[in-house]
Amino acid sequence: MDRARMTISSLFGVEPRSYTRFSLTRRTDGDGSRVEMKLAETENDEEMGDAMADGMETQIEKPQNNYKPLCYLMAAVLLVLIGFLVGYLAFRGQTPRKSLSFPVQTTGTSCTDDNDNDNDEDDINSESETEFSSLYFSDLKKMLQDSLRSSNLVSKIREVSEISNRETGNSGDLTITQIIRQELLKNLGQHNVWFDTHYVTLQVNSKTPNRVWIVGGKNKEEVRLEQRNSKVYCPYSATGNFTGKLVYANYGTKEDFDSLSSNNVAVNGSVVIVRAGKINFAEKVSNAEKMKAGGVLIYPDPKDYDLNREIAMFGHVHLGLGDPRTPGFPSFNHTQFPPTKSSGLPGILSHSISANAAIYLLSKMGGVDASIWDSSASKLGPGFANDDEEVMLEVNNVEQVREMHNVFGVVKGLEESDHYVVIGAQRDSYGPGAAESGVGTALLLELSRVFSTMVEDGFRPRRSIIFASWSGGDFGTIGATEWLEGYMSVLHLKVCAYFSLDRAVLGDDNFKMFGSSMLHDLIQRTISMVNSPSSPGQTIYERAGADNWLKAAFQPIPMDTSVYAFLAIGGIPAIGLSFTENKNYPLNTEEDTVNTLSRFTNDKLEAVSRTVAEVIGIAVLKLIHHHQLPLDYQKYANDLLTYTTDIQNYASELQDRGLTTQWLFSARGDLVRAANDLSTKIESSDMTNVLLCRTYNNRIMRMEYNFLSPYVSIKSCPYRHLLYGKGNHTLAGIVEQLKLLRANPDLVDFNMTRNDLAFATWTIQGAANALGGEVWTSSNDF
Repeated sequence: MDRARMTISSLFGVEPRSYTRFSLTRRTDGDGSRVEMKLAETENDEEMGDAMADGMETQIEKPQNNYKPLCYLMAAVLLVLIGFLVGYLAFRGQTPRKSLSFPVQTTGTSCTDDNDNDNDEDDINSESETEFSSLYFSDLKKMLQDSLRSSNLVSKIREVSEISNRETGNSGDLTITQIIRQELLKNLGQHNVWFDTHYVTLQVNSKTPNRVWIVGGKNKEEVRLEQRNSKVYCPYSATGNFTGKLVYANYGTKEDFDSLSSNNVAVNGSVVIVRAGKINFAEKVSNAEKMKAGGVLIYPDPKDYDLNREIAMFGHVHLGLGDPRTPGFPSFNHTQFPPTKSSGLPGILSHSISANAAIYLLSKMGGVDASIWDSSASKLGPGFANDDEEVMLEVNNVEQVREMHNVFGVVKGLEESDHYVVIGAQRDSYGPGAAESGVGTALLLELSRVFSTMVEDGFRPRRSIIFASWSGGDFGTIGATEWLEGYMSVLHLKVCAYFSLDRAVLGDDNFKMFGSSMLHDLIQRTISMVNSPSSPGQTIYERAGADNWLKAAFQPIPMDTSVYAFLAIGGIPAIGLSFTENKNYPLNTEEDTVNTLSRFTNDKLEAVSRTVAEVIGIAVLKLIHHHQLPLDYQKYANDLLTYTTDIQNYASELQDRGLTTQWLFSARGDLVRAANDLSTKIESSDMTNVLLCRTYNNRIMRMEYNFLSPYVSIKSCPYRHLLYGKGNHTLAGIVEQLKLLRANPDLVDFNMTRNDLAFATWTIQGAANALGGEVWTSSNDF
């Protein structure tokens, strides 16, 4: 067997000295060919040559030149490996732009280390063990802001507003439906756009107009209702006619009717006249019906609205959401369901009139002085100065079944595509609807474009985004509610949060917010990053008062919004945002135009609309990008303290009847402990398992749903949320029952109150158990 010898000096031309011996051996024993590498300390070339010769068993013609290219090759390989490692460490955590080939995740990712601070300076995304990792949040925010700079929202608002006859199911509604569908197809692609169809019962104008008469005097006089208001009416009013004395009830709130009672003004059997504002039309009519009134007239008072006095306001009077003929269940196919109706449909007549018509009626009134309220009325009634005269209200509305469509588009997530954020906007409107639906539709389409562009530029969202265009908004959020009812069994497992774009721009100065307190912290962090449109040198957060921002910005949730539907019916964290002025915007009138909206925004409509898009966009980014859902699951524990303290004030009344508040406080205590325990686990764990993250996120996301009372019927009491719902089962309802129990026990069915208190206690306990985790970690030891 031939052997070949070579030395380090012969390879590199150096003198013999002490060095590390480096030997390569190739063995060719049969089929087991292999290369061996050996390292050893040696003193000279000869020892190195002997060592190499001992291991070399192949014949080489020129052994002195055989290892020179091999060593060069090894050196090159080592340099390449070092370069690769340096590049990997330098660029881990980033995604090549324009890459749309999304890899399948093979190992877990961190759940806790990618939340951002208020200034977004220290925001570093966690390491991701996928083939490609995601962009930093600061990169994504900049991508979103850069993309929004090219927006032209005013032109889209104008385009939507110029389409006439956009009442639900009419030709204009169908036209805008097709426009939205085409835009979403262009932005998101054919396989990511769909729609659903509903058959809903609407109450619409009859060929016979609604009328107001003054009767009982020498002559029957018809009150002049301007021709331009011939299409204005109150959907879902009772029909027929009613005659009674006129009574002025300010805004028609419960407190206003209490004031009438304290002034000995009888409402029973009267026609009540109220001004628009503070509460919606349906609540005004419901309050009047509770006082045994027979009819309601609603008008915009000049002290509240800078509006042409000949113009009346459109507004439905169904004290509920969705199709009132399919309460609690969807209207996908109306032929499947037996005839029924919502309990929120009024039993009395109602109609909307102009300020001119109202002022004429108020000028004829007598009775008690109206100085208790600052309005156009001088007298409260009951009745006119001529005691023989009364008001007769005639309503001739008719019901009609119409086909309507919701349009959807989706940007699909990659790790949790079955968890999604929904962004929704209504598109139907009475009149031009620039603020009512034009702004929301424009924002919806713009955000779909922006997020689609970001995906093309390398953004890989962890969760999905659904863009929803609703119809039927003006008739009681029908589109959104019917969709919720149609997928009630699954949406609370899927939807992380809902953002409403409706009425998002009504001015440029005041930032307002309404919705779930689970989203308040997310909004605070977001508006700390976005400049105010009315004061560019300040963030929205600073402009709103910083430490007192929530007090300045937070409003009660309007009942006739999609936010209320998602929150109180669906048990889904929901939020609505808007910029307003210190004056009422003429919504639901023919003056809701782009020109009016520009005037209310001080000619900054584009800037304000873009700011809203930026706020919503950043908040959505946080929800679809971060490993841990940024939902404040600890907030409800604090919110409950206010209600439990109020209930504790009636402890003596409960104790006299054999009850105690101990169990209610115990349930809240369990919720506090469960929230703190979950927070501790998340903060103290270095989690790298995506399944563990998903487990925690599921518990956080479903916190809202767990506050829907399981003890009331969704058909008879659809607003089941313990804090935001309506009814005796809510904590606010229980407090009202206890107030009445103290004032007049004979008016309270205490067995019902006992049940409501027990059900509320167990609803809170159930929420605590669900947040706490598995059944073996829960405790109901009262």
